[in-house]
Amino acid sequence: MTKSFLLLFFKKEVLASCLTFFCAITAQARPLYTLTATIPLGGAIKWDYLHFDSPTARLYISHGNEVTVVDTRHEKIIGALKNLPGSHGITVDPATGLIYADSAANSTLVAFNPQTLQPVATAPVLPDADGVTYDPFSKQIFVSGGDGDGFTPVSTATKKSAPTIALGSSPEFHVADANGSLYVDLVDANQISRINTTTNTITANWPVAPCQHPKGLAIDPATKTLFASCANATAVLLNAGTGKILTSFPIGKGTDAARFDPSHHRFLSSNGDGTLTIIAEPAPKKFVLISTQKTKPGARTMDVDPKTGRIFLVTARILKTVPPSNPSDHPHYIFAPNSLELLVYDPTN
Repeated sequence: MTKSFLLLFFKKEVLASCLTFFCAITAQARPLYTLTATIPLGGAIKWDYLHFDSPTARLYISHGNEVTVVDTRHEKIIGALKNLPGSHGITVDPATGLIYADSAANSTLVAFNPQTLQPVATAPVLPDADGVTYDPFSKQIFVSGGDGDGFTPVSTATKKSAPTIALGSSPEFHVADANGSLYVDLVDANQISRINTTTNTITANWPVAPCQHPKGLAIDPATKTLFASCANATAVLLNAGTGKILTSFPIGKGTDAARFDPSHHRFLSSNGDGTLTIIAEPAPKKFVLISTQKTKPGARTMDVDPKTGRIFLVTARILKTVPPSNPSDHPHYIFAPNSLELLVYDPTN
């Protein structure tokens, strides 16, 4: 074999190795989600919970004093649930299709007709109404009251409120396991409480250290795993039966929502610093921090399509960034009027 041939062979091998290495790095760097649509929402620069209704592919967005309704199949706004001053939480009763949304200013839960988007019933709830969760086991709507430190259960059959469930601390996110338990973050108590939805009583209180001030909460009902995203840029995973902390991970700053994507077996935390933290569940009770991907600053609340893994986030155009007084916090933003927008991210794999 001649020297020139050996040199040519060596160069080709090096080039092939470099290309292989480059492709591997590129594959690793490829984001797990791609921004595929941006839908202007306009209006008030105030938003809170998002709720995706899988049967209708509608997304409901708490937006000022109303709830904006988006047809995600055609990526357009189709209407709004009106007259909800202090709007926060939304859910849908799958049996009837009725939409439920709360009004913090009026301390009410309002049921809306899904065809006309007009109100059909109202029930009183605790002051500072916030999150709204449908429990299929008891067929009740649970409405948390931030200032009321408790829950108001509302029957979907009678549209009547049941007696208050006192929590003793301010509630944040809550999720139902469809098997008779409701779990809720108690942000100031640094714990998660479990509620029996048949008796409407507390059955457990679990500390969540190293989490401080739990905000978002999600559940994988198949593996009975809870995922809490916390204000100190930490997420914890718990056994939903015992409350045992299984593990913890770092997340972005300013989380305000957590979701579980059953189609990809991923827990997600949307963070106000403009990131999305993705934790995979490749096997029951096995967890891997995949990445904390950039989104847009302010995109702290979200929901996910459980069939496709498509993620919905909301934010607005930033006029000014205000540095936090505490270095561990995320910056605060001043947003431009009428610039609210829905961001749609699709999984790349």
